[in-house]
Amino acid sequence: MMKTVGIVSEYNPFHNGHKYHIRAAKEACGADYAVCIMSGSFVQRGEPSIFDKWSRSKSAVMNGADLVIELPVVYACQPAEIFAAGAVKILDSLGVVDHICFGSELGDTGALHRLANLLQNEPEAFKHLVKGQLGRGVSYPKAVSNALSHYASEDIHDAADDILKNPNNVLGIEYIKALKSLNSSITPVAVKRIVSGYNDNTIAGSIASATAIRNEIKEGGISDKVRMSLPGSSIDIISANLRMNRHPVYMNDFSDILLYKLRTMEKSELLKYPNVKEGIENRLKKYAAASTNCEDLIEAVKTKRYTRTYIQRLLCHVLLDIKNADISMFKSRECPSYVRVLAFNNNGKKLIKMIMDCCPYPVISKVADFRCTDKRIIKMFSYDIQATDIYNLAYRTSEFRKAAEDYFTSPYYHRE
Repeated sequence: MMKTVGIVSEYNPFHNGHKYHIRAAKEACGADYAVCIMSGSFVQRGEPSIFDKWSRSKSAVMNGADLVIELPVVYACQPAEIFAAGAVKILDSLGVVDHICFGSELGDTGALHRLANLLQNEPEAFKHLVKGQLGRGVSYPKAVSNALSHYASEDIHDAADDILKNPNNVLGIEYIKALKSLNSSITPVAVKRIVSGYNDNTIAGSIASATAIRNEIKEGGISDKVRMSLPGSSIDIISANLRMNRHPVYMNDFSDILLYKLRTMEKSELLKYPNVKEGIENRLKKYAAASTNCEDLIEAVKTKRYTRTYIQRLLCHVLLDIKNADISMFKSRECPSYVRVLAFNNNGKKLIKMIMDCCPYPVISKVADFRCTDKRIIKMFSYDIQATDIYNLAYRTSEFRKAAEDYFTSPYYHRE
C-alpha cells in the first residue's frame, strides 16, 4: 500500500536543507509521496516571504515534494500553536496522509511526545506559574521550563529548557498536540536537523539556515555562498525572477502603508487586532510617529517581553487587516475548510485525485473556477487573495503590482 508523508514548510527560500528533509522524511516514514503544507505570501515570523508563493512551491516540486498546498494566511502569521493547528488540520482532512515528519534540533519523537502530553493538559497552577514568569519578563521557553520543575519528571525538566529554546522543537511539540486534539491517525516522526540552526545568521557550508540565506541575498544578491546553499533549480527560479524585476520582498517594503495606518488609526481600533494588549498600542502610536520605516519601528517598539517576531506578527495583522474576531472564528475545529493547490508533479496529480475522493472540503486548483456558499470559507480564502494583492505592492515594476494574481495563476505542474 502506498504511503504519504506530510511536511509543514515555508521554503523561504527553498534550500539544500529542505531538499534533504524531504528525502529524509520519505525514507524515515517509508513513504512514496510527500505532501507539503506551505505558507503563502506571509510567513510565521510575521514577515513577507522573500519570494512569491508560486516560485517557492515550484522549487519544492522540482526537488522531491509531490504536492504543495497553501497554508491560509490566518494561520501562517501566527505563534507555533495556531500555525501548527492549521497545518495539521489540513493534513488530517486530506484522508491520504500516514505520517507527519518535521525537522527537530532534538530528533527524539518520544521526548517531544512527553512534553506535548504535559503541555496539552496543563494544570491551572502550572498555567499560573508560566503567566507569572512571563509577567517578570522571562522568555516563554524559560518560563515553561521553570514551571515544569514543579510538575514534570526529572528527565523532562532537565531537558525542557534546551528543547523549548529551539523553534523547530517547539513546532514539533505543537504538531503532536494538534494531532492529539484531532484524535488523528497520522503518526508524528522527528528527524534531526543537520549542521545549521534555525536562527544561524551566516552561511558556512552547503547546508545553511533560511535566515542566513535571506541575509546573504539581502546584502549580496545571488552570491557564491547563496549558490552553494540552494539547489540549482532554486537558483534558476530566483534568477528568472530577478531578471523580470521581481525582487526579494522585505518588511520595509510596506513601510508607507503600515506607518500610514498606524498614524491615522485610533488606539481603540488597534485593540481589535491580535496581540495588541497591555499598553503596547501606546508604543505603536508613539513610535509610528517617530519612525521612518518598518525596521526602525520594530526596533523601537520591541522589548524583552515583546520580541521582534511578536511585533512583526502584530504588524502583519494590521497590514492585512486580520482582527481578533476573525482569528476567533477560524479557531474552530471545522477550520481550515479548503485545500488550495500551489504546485504538483505526476505523483501529486495522483494524490489530488485521491484527495478529492477522501477530503470533505473543496480542493481549489483554479481560483477563477472556485464556487462556494459557506461564508466562513469565503472569508478565510479572501484573506489569502488579499495577502497576495498587498504583497504585490512591494514590487517596483508596475506590471507586478496589480491585484488578482491568484485568479490568473494556475498551480505549477512539474512533468517528470
